[in-house]
Amino acid sequence: MFQTERAAGTRRSGVNTRMPLRGIAALIVVVLVALLASACGNNNSNSNAGGANAGESTPAPANAGSSGPPPAEEAATKTVKHYYGETEVPAHPQRVAVIGLEDIALSLGVPLVYAYGFEGYYLYDRLKATNVTLSDSPDTKPNLEKILAAHPDLIILQGYFTDEAGYKELSKIAPTIAYTPADWKANIVAIGDVLGLADKAQETIAAYDDKLKQAKDAIAAAAGDRNSVVFLRPSDKDLQVFFPSFEPLLYNDLGLKPDASIDEFQKESEDDWGINTSLEKLPSITADYVFAIYGGSISSEDEFQKEMAASTEVEKLSVWKALPAVKNNHVFKVSARTWMSSGPIANGYVIDDVKAAVTGAK
Repeated sequence: MFQTERAAGTRRSGVNTRMPLRGIAALIVVVLVALLASACGNNNSNSNAGGANAGESTPAPANAGSSGPPPAEEAATKTVKHYYGETEVPAHPQRVAVIGLEDIALSLGVPLVYAYGFEGYYLYDRLKATNVTLSDSPDTKPNLEKILAAHPDLIILQGYFTDEAGYKELSKIAPTIAYTPADWKANIVAIGDVLGLADKAQETIAAYDDKLKQAKDAIAAAAGDRNSVVFLRPSDKDLQVFFPSFEPLLYNDLGLKPDASIDEFQKESEDDWGINTSLEKLPSITADYVFAIYGGSISSEDEFQKEMAASTEVEKLSVWKALPAVKNNHVFKVSARTWMSSGPIANGYVIDDVKAAVTGAK
């Protein structure tokens, strides 16, 4: 405004000192316009000062002036590779049916609506606590009616529980993905990725590895150099001896070592898992510790107890009584329901069994 007034004064000091009235009116209009423009400029300046610190401009709203496309929405489905091929599954399944991989599902906290489980199954109590619909039968053939009634939006299957025809039947109910039980760590990572639980999968593996390390250290301290072991299934008619490839947790991971007899049995066997042999081979077993398994992985409690009772006939044999582990009270009876299963929970039970047997601590 000061500059406008000075400009007007200069014009007044010009040659024409006597202006006509029309010129004076025009000058007044110019001055008023200048005053209004100055006032508007001050208002804009005050508005900016209230919205930002001195010397800063007001930040533009997010995406203001952006000519790029809006962020893409997350896909509703994803393609998953698995034992039976590739399947399009929901990106965020909320109702999951699990058949044979309940150990992993419980460890991850999967939102279950159906699971394989029955009284005597090692996960039965945990599954019942979730109020999930259970198969209520040891039959590994999927119960299609119960699964359908549970309205799953995803089915996770242990691949050996059915064949490809059975897989296709399940796929008619909901998208189905299958994994074999050989490597539970690989499976929990894969399933965790599918369900958006990758961090939980890694936490589960880390907790398991920590448990294993602590047990291994305790077992090493207690056993010392007398740390040979054999894993077998005795009966009153014959003997099964399992090899390290079948049970690496016992023979390798916990710091115990296979008895010398294992090498001899492997030379006689065409199979990688172990050998079926006669009770006459018992004297060749010189292990410091023997873990004797009874029942099957899906045996009921009654079936397990019957097999345990039958073992007393073996224990009457002189060749059994002559075993070094028997003489030292180092034969431990274990359940196939956990020792023949796979997963962080089942393997955790095996770790606890071996640690308690060798160290005497529960």
